[in-house]
Amino acid sequence: MQFTRNQLIIIGSVVGVVFVIGLIVWFGFRENIGRQDDVRLMAWGVFDDTRAFQTIADGFSAQRRGVIIEYRQFTDPVVYERELVNALAAGTGPDIFMFHNTWLPKHYDKVIPFLSEQMNIAALRELFPKVVEQDFSDDGFVYALPLSVDTLAMLYNKDDFNSASIVFPPKTWSELEDSVSRLRRVNTVTNEIIKPAAAIGGSLKSINRAADLLSLLMLQSGTRMTDSNFGNAAFSQPVIFQNQSFLSGLTAFNFYTQFANASSPFYTWNDSQHYSLDGFADESVSIIFNYAFQIPQLKQKNPFLSIGIASMPQPNTADRRVDFPNYWGLAVSNISSNSNIALDFVKTAATDANIMRSYGALTQKPPALLSLINEKLNDQILGVFARQALTARSWPQIDNVSVEEIFSSMIEAVISGRVSPADALKEAENSVTALMRQRRL
Repeated sequence: MQFTRNQLIIIGSVVGVVFVIGLIVWFGFRENIGRQDDVRLMAWGVFDDTRAFQTIADGFSAQRRGVIIEYRQFTDPVVYERELVNALAAGTGPDIFMFHNTWLPKHYDKVIPFLSEQMNIAALRELFPKVVEQDFSDDGFVYALPLSVDTLAMLYNKDDFNSASIVFPPKTWSELEDSVSRLRRVNTVTNEIIKPAAAIGGSLKSINRAADLLSLLMLQSGTRMTDSNFGNAAFSQPVIFQNQSFLSGLTAFNFYTQFANASSPFYTWNDSQHYSLDGFADESVSIIFNYAFQIPQLKQKNPFLSIGIASMPQPNTADRRVDFPNYWGLAVSNISSNSNIALDFVKTAATDANIMRSYGALTQKPPALLSLINEKLNDQILGVFARQALTARSWPQIDNVSVEEIFSSMIEAVISGRVSPADALKEAENSVTALMRQRRL
C-alpha cells in the first residue's frame, strides 16, 4: 500500500508527537521515582540562619544526590536546647543538630558516634586543633565535628588606648593590671568608679562570659578542674608542681575578684556597672573579653566604635599559651533512621575545605579546619581567633549552664563580702561534684 506525500507527513507528525509525549511521561515517571527514593534529613541549629546552613547543604548535595536537608533555625540557645531535648525524648527530634563544645558529658546519650572508617581519632587530629579531640571525642570514638572554633579574646577601644598613650595591648595579666591603672577613672574622694577600664571581676549580672573568663584563668594557672575519673570537681584542690603544693584555683579566683574589690589597687569594676557588652558598645568601658561572633553585633550597636582585637593575656611565667573555646559542631541523633547518611553529611560538611570556606565567608566565623586556620592566621579580624584555636583548651563540664550559674554565684558571694574566697570556691566545687554524681545515678 502506497502513501501519498501528505499522508507520510501526517503519519510522521503523529509518530513524533507520540514519541515526545512518551519521553515526557518517561522522564516524569523517573523523576517521581527519584523523588520517592530521596532521603530527607531534618537538621536543627542555633544562630546560623537558613542561608548559612544552605551553603553547607548545597555543598553536600553537589557530591551526594538524592539527599534533601531541611533546616530549622533557633536564635536562643536556651530555648534551642530545651526544645531539642524534649523532641529527642519524644522521638520527633532531628537527624542532625548543632552540638555545643561543652555538651558531650551532658548529652552523649543522645548522639551516635562515627564509625571508625568514617572518622577516627587519627583523622580528627590531622584535620582539627587539639581542643576538638578534647571536646568531641571519648573512649576512642568521635561524636561531633566542628563548623568553626571561636575563642575568648580581648576586645579594646582603640581611641581609649590612644588617649592613655597605650601603644600596644597587654600581652600578660601583669600588663593588663598596668593598663587598668592607666585607663580607669575613679573619684579619689569617694572611690567611685567613673569609667571602668575593663569588664573583669564581676558576676554574670554585669559581665557577659564571666564564667568563661574565670575558667580560662584557672586553666592558665594549672588548675585541675575535675579528677582523672571525671567523678568529682577538683578546682579548689592543691596542685603539686616541682614538689611544691599550691592552690592554683584559689590564686586564679583571687586574681579575678581583685578587680571588683574596692580596696584593691586595681579596682575597676562592680556588679552595678553597665552590662559589659552594652558598656563597650556605648564606650563606657575600655576592655571586654569575648568571642568573634560578638564583633558584628557590637559594630551594629555602634558603627563608629573603634574596636581593637588582641590575644588573651597570659600569665607572666607561662611557657605555653592557654586559650578558651566556645563553638558549635554537628552531631547525629541516635533516633535517626538514616544515621549513616546523616553521619556522612556531617563528615562531608565539616571536612570539605571548599564547603567550610564558603560557610566561613558567609558567617564570618573563625575556621575549624587546620588548613583554613592556616589561611586566616594573618587576617585582620579573624587572625587572633585562628591562632588561638591552636592553643585552646577546655574542661569537661557536666552541665555548662549549671556550671556557669554556680561560678557566677561564687563570684557574687565573694565580691559582696558574704563569703571568703576559699569557702566560696569549695562550695562551688561541691555543687559541681553533686551534679556529676547525680548524672551517674
